[in-house]
Amino acid sequence: MAKDLVIILAGGAGSRLLLLSEHRAKPAVPFGGIYRIVDFALSNCVNSGLYQILVLTQYRPWSLMKHLDFGNPWHLNRLDGGMVMRQPFVGSVGSSWYQGNADAVRQNLHLIEEKSPEAVLVLAGDHVYKMDYRPLLDFHKEHNADLTVAVKQVRPEDTDQFGTCMLGDDKRVVHFEEKSKNPKSALASMGIYVFSRKTLLDCLLPDSSGSESPHDFGHDIVPDLIRRRRVYGYEFGGYWQDVGTVGTYFESNMALLQPDPPIVLSDPGWPVLTKFEDLPPARILKPSVVSGSMICDGCTIAGTVESSIVSPGVIVEEDAVVRNSIVLPGCTISSGSKLNLSIIDRDTLVGRNVKIGSGIDFTPNKDHPDILDKGITLIGKGSYIPPDSTIGRNCLVRTTEDGGPLKIVSGTTVAEPVSA
Repeated sequence: MAKDLVIILAGGAGSRLLLLSEHRAKPAVPFGGIYRIVDFALSNCVNSGLYQILVLTQYRPWSLMKHLDFGNPWHLNRLDGGMVMRQPFVGSVGSSWYQGNADAVRQNLHLIEEKSPEAVLVLAGDHVYKMDYRPLLDFHKEHNADLTVAVKQVRPEDTDQFGTCMLGDDKRVVHFEEKSKNPKSALASMGIYVFSRKTLLDCLLPDSSGSESPHDFGHDIVPDLIRRRRVYGYEFGGYWQDVGTVGTYFESNMALLQPDPPIVLSDPGWPVLTKFEDLPPARILKPSVVSGSMICDGCTIAGTVESSIVSPGVIVEEDAVVRNSIVLPGCTISSGSKLNLSIIDRDTLVGRNVKIGSGIDFTPNKDHPDILDKGITLIGKGSYIPPDSTIGRNCLVRTTEDGGPLKIVSGTTVAEPVSA
């Protein structure tokens, strides 16, 4: 495995996460209390014995780069191998912002040629799962494949979100469709690819005709290689979730609170590593009530927390209620406030006697009806919600103004412009 190279694509904007990804790249979105989404791919790598890792960033990279910390949390700050981060640059011949995931890899082919790996494992940095990549790499080499695509069965109603394929008896890919409305299969590409080094160089280097290089693996590269090369499918049976929307993000977090969660964060045999903050232990004060929840370091809980994830440094004051919600780091939920089916982004101050996720009106969000329609209300990073405000369901709210109580009905967006 030492000769294999991993490329993690971590530059995605994650537009369907709405306010959660306005200030940060999708892989840097907080998850599960203390983690970021990218932690899962990186931890899978080191747990699989893969230490040559190239992380490609682009959209709003500062939060991600600060979190990655030169690979220190994953023991990847090393002379032999280790983690290298690359951001696109403009100015020299052949350089530009990445036009897609394949183009991101193409612009860094010189690094692949320098490493001269036997195989190149390409990963998305925005999926939540635990996976040992060694059987996948072994499968690729045993089948003498040019490309191996990791695949997983998904619900038929979700197939239009993925590339889907059909496999022959020998596991060779015989049919592939990218995000089709009526696909022939529910076997979805996980966005995990293993290329032989020669195949990757051949399909990404510009040809002699001067035609434009392909930009996307799922749309351009994979369908073309299926027609011309040996492409196989490796079936994965474990838990895997693309947390690409507010709904899937919420569901994946809430799944961690189940008595038998689909992904175990406390498994010492396969730890999920992250960059920890130096915070004191959580304080659970009388007469607080906490049940079915995750409470992280640095929190002070004096109210009620039920079926919720409360991230580091959060304060829940006396008589406040947090129910079926995700509260990201550094937030304060003031006395008398009640949260339900809400995601509160970091450093938000919720004033006294505020109600968020209130009422029985489940009108979908008027601006994003296909994303916010399950009753989840999202409060943007650094917001201030004035005392006595009432915010309904399926709302998007980002405000720092103190203009008196807000009365926001279900399905409404109230969002100030984001500074660059």
